[in-house]
Amino acid sequence: MTVPGPKLDIKGVTFESVRAAITDLYFRHKDMTQEEFNEAKRFVVPMQHNFMNPIEPGSQDTWIQYWINSDDRLTHDFNVQNFNSTNKLANITLRFLGTRAEQWAKSFHHLTMHKHCAIIFGSYCNAMLLPYVSPIIPSNIDYFKMANTTKAFTLTFKLQYDEILDFSDGSGADVLEYISFAAGIVSKGN
Repeated sequence: MTVPGPKLDIKGVTFESVRAAITDLYFRHKDMTQEEFNEAKRFVVPMQHNFMNPIEPGSQDTWIQYWINSDDRLTHDFNVQNFNSTNKLANITLRFLGTRAEQWAKSFHHLTMHKHCAIIFGSYCNAMLLPYVSPIIPSNIDYFKMANTTKAFTLTFKLQYDEILDFSDGSGADVLEYISFAAGIVSKGN
């Protein structure tokens, strides 16, 4: 079965690209295999109630939730062949939970000028981390019933990025670039 509509290959800030960038930032180690990286992604999850605590006894002791709060277009888009681009600003929340949560949250305040951070967000999200990072807000999270609360450390940050959409579907067909309506009134037929 073919799904109708154009195939959109999006480069920029998406839930998957942010997840990969945060995983790389906090879990990457020297000589890490792709399989190990995919396993580490279990500890970076969207901030939703249906994602349960991924910590198991004897496993990784700290995990991260994230959410894209807003994704705002800053410039008009433009098209070159089948690629469309616009400059955007994403506001993202990170929440750290577990044994090293406070340390990891505090470390984010020290990353804005680090070269490796710029490389990671540039590679995964086509983005630049803006210098301002919000204050860290500690809170109790009771996703797992009141008797099982945990401390969480939450902050927000912004990524400025170029979002690029590839409208080509591999068929070689051109994308409709301009629609023109004749003057007059469009009315509903009988």
